[in-house]
Amino acid sequence: MIRLNLTATPEWLELAPGLRLLVGPLTTALMVSARADPAIEALPEGATQEALALAMAKAVARRAVLDWEGVGDAMGQPTPVTPEGIDALLEIWPIFEAFQTMYVAKGLILDAEKNVSAPSPTGPSGGGDRYCAACQIACPDCPARLNRPLTSEGWQVWDLVGRLGGQLRVFPGAVLGWDMGAALAMAHALAIDTLIVAELLPEIEAVMVRKLNEPMEGGRDG
Repeated sequence: MIRLNLTATPEWLELAPGLRLLVGPLTTALMVSARADPAIEALPEGATQEALALAMAKAVARRAVLDWEGVGDAMGQPTPVTPEGIDALLEIWPIFEAFQTMYVAKGLILDAEKNVSAPSPTGPSGGGDRYCAACQIACPDCPARLNRPLTSEGWQVWDLVGRLGGQLRVFPGAVLGWDMGAALAMAHALAIDTLIVAELLPEIEAVMVRKLNEPMEGGRDG
């Protein structure tokens, strides 16, 4: 099951202690506009995935960020949001990675409790940090912490997984896997490194196939 966030209300993202961005909803229109940004079109032929990812993040942020707190000029005075300021902020690697993780890659929340494609790295019931907030301690063996992506590339692949619901290969009574050709084509269209996708996606696919086939196997046993 894919759970969509359809709220149109801006929300605050805390990217670092004392740094918050007020962002609008991540919509298809916003993403289409960002991909047509002149800065992306101006990238040279053969630009690296890293350069493309940074350019895309800046393009998205310039359209999504409405306000911020904790950003100042060289004299330490609060400064208003500007395109140049957004670009400079995302040149800071931890800020770029946090923005990718908390905003770009979290447009979809997967509900692992109801036969999703793979176990959610952000909470067994797809609630992300809200699920873990119910715990009073940080469980050392919590699947939400053990399995969550650790890099921006990992979050990109996880976001891709959420888009593959229509690419399942099925046989009567069993799920065989994803159409990997379609998955790689989608990854390329989303500017995700296809080598990383080819490395990580089969591992996720194996878990997805096992989880989706378990209820069918149980029914046959009964």
